[in-house]
Amino acid sequence: MTARVIEKTVDIAAPPERVWHVLLDDVTYRDWTSVFAEGSYADTDWQEGSVVRFLGPEGDGMLGRVVANRPHELVDVEYDGFVSGGQPVTEGEAAAEYRGTHETYRLEAVEGGTHLVVSAPMGEEHYDAMVGAWDEALVRVKQLAEEAPPAA
Repeated sequence: MTARVIEKTVDIAAPPERVWHVLLDDVTYRDWTSVFAEGSYADTDWQEGSVVRFLGPEGDGMLGRVVANRPHELVDVEYDGFVSGGQPVTEGEAAAEYRGTHETYRLEAVEGGTHLVVSAPMGEEHYDAMVGAWDEALVRVKQLAEEAPPAA
């Protein structure tokens, strides 16, 4: 079994720099990913070559590494497997389903803001539910990015 790719787009009335920060900053990341599971977070520094653990509140989730980070343009994470019971799992059928797949965030500056394209692999058993969840998550990303930034 192989993972299917969910691809979603949204136009946001905010510059790519603002959208980038909403996507990757810890506080806003936790906000928009709460759609998937309350308490979701990313354990990473987002630098090329860094390990990424996309985790839920119990510490289980996906395991990968950042293969590209072009600020305000692209983040590409290649999956190696998953995390279960706090431990990396890179062998076996479940890990093989995701190994080599990519989750990407592409930002393009357009007139009036940013065009965001998200691509994420999903196992067949969760695909339909996650298509809707991604729609909700991107609505939240849009809301967060279009809100006035906090005063310095």
